[in-house]
Amino acid sequence: MIDVYPHDVTATATFDGVAAPGRALRAVIYARVSSDPRQQLRSVSQQVDECTAECERRGWTIVKVFTDNDRSASRYATKERPEYEQLISFLRAGESDVLVTWESSRAQRDLGAYVTLRKVAEENGIQWSYKGRLYDLTRTDDRFTTGLDALLDERESSVTRDRIIRDKRAHALKGQPHGRLLFGYRREYDSETGSFVRQVPHEKQAPVVREAAERFAAGESLFAITKDFNLRGLRTGTGSQWTTMTMRQMLLNPAYIAKRVHRGRIIGDAAWPAVLNETTYYVCVQRLRDPGRQFSPDPHARNLLTGIARCGVCGGTMAIRRTEAADKTERAVKYACRGVSANHGKCTVIMRDRMDDYVKTALFARLSRPDVADLLVDERQEEDARAALAEAEEKRTRLEEVYDSVAKGAVSAAALARIEARLLPEIEAAEKRASAPRTAPTARNPITPKIADVWPALPLGRQREIVRALMNVTLLPNVKGARHDPSLRITIEWNGES
Repeated sequence: MIDVYPHDVTATATFDGVAAPGRALRAVIYARVSSDPRQQLRSVSQQVDECTAECERRGWTIVKVFTDNDRSASRYATKERPEYEQLISFLRAGESDVLVTWESSRAQRDLGAYVTLRKVAEENGIQWSYKGRLYDLTRTDDRFTTGLDALLDERESSVTRDRIIRDKRAHALKGQPHGRLLFGYRREYDSETGSFVRQVPHEKQAPVVREAAERFAAGESLFAITKDFNLRGLRTGTGSQWTTMTMRQMLLNPAYIAKRVHRGRIIGDAAWPAVLNETTYYVCVQRLRDPGRQFSPDPHARNLLTGIARCGVCGGTMAIRRTEAADKTERAVKYACRGVSANHGKCTVIMRDRMDDYVKTALFARLSRPDVADLLVDERQEEDARAALAEAEEKRTRLEEVYDSVAKGAVSAAALARIEARLLPEIEAAEKRASAPRTAPTARNPITPKIADVWPALPLGRQREIVRALMNVTLLPNVKGARHDPSLRITIEWNGES
């Protein structure tokens, strides 16, 4: 419907209340669409086409077009609208006489944003056109009409948000998936109705999740796994390279053990199969959330003993130091105490290859001795610890679910007291078993008497994990004869041995 008001002059612009006959109105177009996969709204290009046609029908001159794609205009929006901000600045500068949008909600779904737009329009003599009508925001009736539309737009946005929240809650209580597809899974839909049927493990992605979890649970670092995945060309669900942050988020997600999470809490079992077994998952959780977890001072370490070996003078860790060789044709690579500069050269320095070779020789020799079992952790102890940790986490999750039920009024306080009296001691006992001292720090396969044969094929991160787990390496100041006998400078203490 086209409604031309008496003040709707298509070929006359008004400046500071003075008419300028024969001058076409300068129009600026704004188009916006939020995420709309079902195409229920006009796309940005369709909106621009219809607004352009409206300008041509009225004889307006288009001076600028602003568009925001995949941007919400509601009060709950989390992303900025850069083009809309530029539009407001453009209007304030007096560069236009009329704003043209497909409908009022394209400009805003927030009453506060509407008030700002109305003020800018009033102060700069700008009219607003949408749905075939032209509004002069200096007129009381037009302010009322556009204000009512803005209020309805905000209400529709809030109703939509409430419906989405209800849907999420309903899906969560049923254990069904909702929202973005989780890496490692795919969804199946009915071929006739297009409705969701089930979520199942992805044939190619699920093994990637399992490999990452099993390697991390076995002692590898996030950095080493991430680097390996990227070198092999493995990508995340969005096609991006892996980072330690995305890897960490994946390994902490309870959805991989078929638990449904809603608003950050596990609320029950999920309606899809697990990709990970609970033991592996909870070992990963324990490593990632351990407050005493040690991080390498240099997460991008490219050398065996960086951040592991210590200085025998000040106790600081060793780092790589490159100096010009005597023939000035290459740079000598050395381990140097991080405090060597602060102590005016009084701390320790040694050639990197000399120290690496000595440490590896000592490691291979120690692991070839008959009493190697005294050094390594009993794998049965490790399995028992993992099982105890999984038990503690499972019971703690059950207790959290009871707390949620109490908050909803589904479980009485008296019942909670009885459940706590039973579960809390069991959780405490399981956590004690999980943290009980073992023979030595964890050092898992491939630590065998034949480790020298497989050592070159191990990733550097795994080699460093083994060294860190089995020995404490200290570098002493240089002494006479140490060049031919490194044991005069390098001391090794084996963990788990007196």
